[in-house]
Amino acid sequence: MNKPVSIIICTYNRAHLLERLLLSLSHQTLSSERFEVVVVDDGSKDTTRAVCDELRGRLRNITYVSVGKNIGLADAANMGIRSAEGDYLLFTDDDCIPRRDWAERMCAALDREPVVAGAIESPDREFVKLCHNISEFHPFLSGQKARFVRFIAGANMGFRRPVLEELKGFQAGRNCSPDMELILRARQQGYSIYFTPDAAVLHDPPRTTLKSIFKYSADHAAFTIILRNKYRSVLQTPFVLRSPGFLLVASPIIALRVAGGIYFQNYRLFRYVWTAPVIYALKLAWCWGAARGLRNWNKSVRKA
Repeated sequence: MNKPVSIIICTYNRAHLLERLLLSLSHQTLSSERFEVVVVDDGSKDTTRAVCDELRGRLRNITYVSVGKNIGLADAANMGIRSAEGDYLLFTDDDCIPRRDWAERMCAALDREPVVAGAIESPDREFVKLCHNISEFHPFLSGQKARFVRFIAGANMGFRRPVLEELKGFQAGRNCSPDMELILRARQQGYSIYFTPDAAVLHDPPRTTLKSIFKYSADHAAFTIILRNKYRSVLQTPFVLRSPGFLLVASPIIALRVAGGIYFQNYRLFRYVWTAPVIYALKLAWCWGAARGLRNWNKSVRKA
């Protein structure tokens, strides 16, 4: 099919990364007549608008949407959806570089399935970024088989428009993982998530220190653990992930099991086995962050 496509990008004060992404989109194998690029500027104070204006010569189909003030990723993404004209809506992040055939491959997958997760590639010569990507995106790393998966990565995902209209878009407000919340609601409504490994983006985040990725792991867990409990019927969340105390006590075992599973479920990762100690430590940080988030959530529930 030749459905019109909208590529939605939310950005905030990262003009240098946005420029790199837009340049990569100008080389897509998908005909430029089929897709538009919707850039949602979430209140940036840098040269984001100028970057979009300068690249119109290469990407004539850029739609620039200015939020005015910073409203957060979820609300910015909803503005992007409202501004988009395509039947297929693709999302990627400003710290990603899509392969040349990315949009074409995502559209081919959306011809078959209404919700699609694309693959994530990592800069394998940068230790911190490699560890971060293995820890956070291991279910979506390239080189795996096409299959149905439990979650989705906001850095590379696609939807048929009616799906997002039925779900009424992302949950409004500031939260740490709007993509996870959205996909859990989609699963509640009976949608499955199809992983297509040949539609890949390189995820090259501006995180260069171990401290930054440990903080990300703990902070991200503090929110996602709440989603795991809110949607426990969908995820069949085990009891150990419902109690802050159990999480802390069992954290060494949980971290070991999860870290080990990452490598044994994707044997290609054994070429990076030297990252295993950091992956284990990142999963410990996840457990500690999750325990903190769950404890705070339980307090707020009791007060309510």
